[in-house]
Amino acid sequence: MVQDSFIVRCSQCGTKNRIPRSRAKEKAVCGKCRAPLQVTAGYPERAVAADEGTFGAEIRFPGPVLALFWAPWCGHCMRLMPVIDELALQYRGSVKFIKVDMDKSPGLASQYQVMSVPTMLLFNKGQLVNRLVGALPRDQIAQHLRPFL
Repeated sequence: MVQDSFIVRCSQCGTKNRIPRSRAKEKAVCGKCRAPLQVTAGYPERAVAADEGTFGAEIRFPGPVLALFWAPWCGHCMRLMPVIDELALQYRGSVKFIKVDMDKSPGLASQYQVMSVPTMLLFNKGQLVNRLVGALPRDQIAQHLRPFL
C-alpha cells in the first residue's frame, strides 16, 4: 500500500511538511517559514545500485540512507527488493535507499561485517547507526526509519 503523501523536512527551519503525492511535481513551500522545499533533490524513486567505487559517496548524504546488501541468488533478497523500492517511493524526500550486490562488492561486505543476506545498514550523515538482518516485513523496516525522519 503506497501512502497518499510523504514528509519533507524544511532545510531552513527543520519543520516536517506533509506533501500530497498528487502535488509532488508542484513547487512546495514550508508551512511554517514559507521557504521553498527541496522535494526530490537527491532522493530517487527507487533504490540506487552502489558498488565499492560509489558506496562512500552515496552514504555521505545529508539525510538518512538505507543500504541493502543483497545477492542475486538469494530468494529472500529478491522478495525484499520490491518492498525496498516501495519504501524508496514512500520516503522520497526523507530517506535515500541504495542496494549493494555482495557478489560484486565483497570488500564492502567485509568492511561492514555483512555475514548474511539480506542485511540492511542504516546510515545517518555518513555514520552507521543501525543494522537490520533478514527479510523483515515492510512495517518493521519503516519503524526503524521513523526516528530519522
